[in-house]
Amino acid sequence: MHYFQIKYVIRWLGVPCFVLTLGCAPLQVKDGILSPPHKNYTVTIPGKGWELVKAGKEDVALWHKQYHAMIAFISSDIENKKVSLKMLNNQLFIGMKNKKILLNEPVLVDNQKTLHTILMCEIDNHKLTVESYVIKFGNKVYDLVSWAPPDLFDYIRKDFENIIKSFKFSNL
Repeated sequence: MHYFQIKYVIRWLGVPCFVLTLGCAPLQVKDGILSPPHKNYTVTIPGKGWELVKAGKEDVALWHKQYHAMIAFISSDIENKKVSLKMLNNQLFIGMKNKKILLNEPVLVDNQKTLHTILMCEIDNHKLTVESYVIKFGNKVYDLVSWAPPDLFDYIRKDFENIIKSFKFSNL
């Protein structure tokens, strides 16, 4: 192989390695406050029983083994800035069956317009109660979501409410 071919291969192998390294950046938790890399927000993590996990496209996910519950923070870019908060909220629930909306109200989270929803649904033949806060901020949407089996949902609700109260954008 010629020098320029080797240099070309090294350069293109280096780019994915760099991207993978960024994608695997450790979650930054200091004094119970989580600050996901490059996400422009902080949030206080609840204590007892919650395990911090990184799972898929979520910024952060928390799992509670005892209550079979999960809390996830998902941020993504909005291509069309004219998309309404209601439409962004509806997209969050695509794929859920037998949805029964218990609550759907506008609220403020860190002084930003937010849509708060609680619903019961089925996913893969499992009944769940889901609570979400959808925030449109700048060119991003932030989905803050918790879910658990209906009979265990009330046990995690206060933890999720405390997380929402602690949610702060770091670039306001």
